[in-house]
Parts: sequence; structure tokens; C-alpha cells
Amino acid sequence: MRRSQIRTVGLLAFLAALLLQPITAHAVTFQEIARFDVAGSSDVNGGSYIGNNPSAVAWNGRQLYIAGFNSSGGTADTAIVEVTNALSTGLQVATLGPAFGALSTPNLRGYSGLDLGIYANSGLPGLTAAYDDGAADPNGIQLFDASSNLLVWTKNARGGSGVTFDPGFPGGDPAFGEGVAWTTFGSGRRALQDDATGADIWTTSNGMIFTAGASTFNRDMDFDPDTGDIYVRAANDLTKATRTGDNSVSGPSNIVNNAANAPFVNGQNLSFLSNTVVGDLLVYNDRAATGSAPFSAVVKAVDTSGAALPLSFALIGGGSPADGIGYYDFDFDPTTQTLALMDFANRNVHIFQVAPEPSSVGLALLGGIAALARRRELQH
Repeated sequence: MRRSQIRTVGLLAFLAALLLQPITAHAVTFQEIARFDVAGSSDVNGGSYIGNNPSAVAWNGRQLYIAGFNSSGGTADTAIVEVTNALSTGLQVATLGPAFGALSTPNLRGYSGLDLGIYANSGLPGLTAAYDDGAADPNGIQLFDASSNLLVWTKNARGGSGVTFDPGFPGGDPAFGEGVAWTTFGSGRRALQDDATGADIWTTSNGMIFTAGASTFNRDMDFDPDTGDIYVRAANDLTKATRTGDNSVSGPSNIVNNAANAPFVNGQNLSFLSNTVVGDLLVYNDRAATGSAPFSAVVKAVDTSGAALPLSFALIGGGSPADGIGYYDFDFDPTTQTLALMDFANRNVHIFQVAPEPSSVGLALLGGIAALARRRELQH
């Protein structure tokens, strides 16, 4: 056997042994595939102006939207804009469409949430938005046709607690379980609008009760698309309630209990990541204050019972995500298994791929080295 062949056999044996070593359970790695600089959306003289900073993101694997927040010190417009080069990879300056949904907004207010889904059983993408000016507003909950970005309907509400599409209860009646879901401060209930017309299906008076009782300073919500289970951020806690019907849940509990340590801090968000290579999980930001905070101390992941998961982010070009003020928003597309992460302070939107399990990475590496070794043998 040649010396090169001996080295190859030894290397392959080492890698095979490595693959047999225990893998850290449920470790989650996000591989960055694109990063969009969206600072152009804060240019007050441009046609894509949404506010001083992005405050909400929506992503469905094809379309990417951000909405804005006003921190100008006075009244100013906040709006929504589409990132039109959303399918680009690598480091990108976002190409922005014209802003829409512009509303005159008090200082330190703006859009609290966005979500993309299919509306009106039409097969057309719909973009729903939650807007907060400090009180109930005729435009508090909105739905736009995402093929044209034209407004379809509005709902008078205080939209300070995010918005999302409710997948309904498996085996239930879509007319009573599916639609645009939202809640508001002081309510422990999920309200539901007909996604075609905006008409009430369930309200903040008779919608299903999800609160675990600690706080109703709700900031964001999301659903498990397979079960309809609901997850809510309130006062920096993370609450789960198990779906039992179109308008019913059981066992609300704080699966992440921070003792409601930040009821008056906005920008506490989450996203449910379904059917990933490490199972179902949630990503959220632990935002107990509004000051500067390391990214690594804020962005966290848990499984559906609230157990913390090891989390890492592999950026294009290396390094670590920039620190900010703890204000991030998230949206996961289960089809492409990609996560959009919006960074308020640094005006970036990252697109991450949920990385394959370490065993898969190892097998790919093993195959690659074997092929390389074979090429070397053929050259001798």
C-alpha cells in the first residue's frame, strides 16, 4: 500500500470514529445565507422611508418585508416596504420598493408586527400588519395583497402586540379557527379576523384565553402550524397554550418564566420553527431593558417545553452578529427552512438556513474527503 493510501485510510478511519461520537442533543446552528443592509429605509428623503428603524419583518422564502418605528423626537410617518432583491445571497444592500401603509405616528411608536400567509382561499399571498400609535386606531390591524401591496381591509384596534396568521385546529372548522390572529394589551385572548374581509370571527371579549396569568402586556404571538398551539410573548415571558379546538386551548403556562421582568419594554418577539432538523423549536429575544446588549445574551432558542437549546450563528465571512439594543424580530419559512432575523439597531435583515445535523455534515465531509483522496490516487 502506498504511503498516500495509508494516510487516506487513516484519515477516513478517524472521521468514521468521529461520526460515532455523541452529538450534543438539539444543538441549533444557523448558517447565514444572506444579509440585507436596509438602512435605505430610514432615509427620510427617499421613497422607501418606513421610519428611523425597522421594527418588524415578514418572510415566506420568496418575499421579504419590513415595517418601521418612529424615534425622531416628534410625529412622523411610519410605513412598510418590500425588499425586492430578497432572493439574493451574500452581503447585499437591500433594493427597496416604494413604501406603503404610511401613517402619521407619534414618537416612539410604529408597527409592531408583520406576517405573510395565504388569504381569502385565493392562493394569493397576504401581508398582515399590526400598528400601534398608543391607542386603538382604525388601522391597528391591516391586511395587504402581497402581490400588489394594495390595502384589502383594516380593523380598529391597538396593534401593539404583533399579528400572525392562525393555522386553525387540525380537524376543526376553518371558518372558525383560521384567519388573522392578534391580541392587545390588557387582553389574555386571541382575537381572529376573517382574512378575506376583516370581519370579526372572535374578539378580545370571546376569543380563546391563552394567558398564564402573570401579565397581559402582550408583545407578539405565533402558532405551531401543525397543531395550532399558540405561543405568546408578554412582559418578557414566553407563554404556551395547547390547542384543543377552533377557539379553545388548555394548560396555558409560562415555558420561559422571567418573572414578568419587563412589562413596559417593547420589541419582545418570537418565531416558531417547525419540523427543523432538530425538531420544533422557538427563537426569541430576551429583552429585559432598552439599553445596549450583546446579541449572544439576547437571542435564544428553546424547545416546545421551554428547555433551553444551544444556539450558534455562522455568519458569512465569519465573526459574530453585531450587538444592539436587544430589539429583534423573526419570521421562519418552513418550506425553505430559513429564518429572517431583523436587527432594529443595526438596520440589517439576516436570512439564516437551519443547518443540517452534525452527523449529516460529517457524512458530507467524509464523502468529500474520500472523493479528494481518490483524485489524488489517480494523479499518482
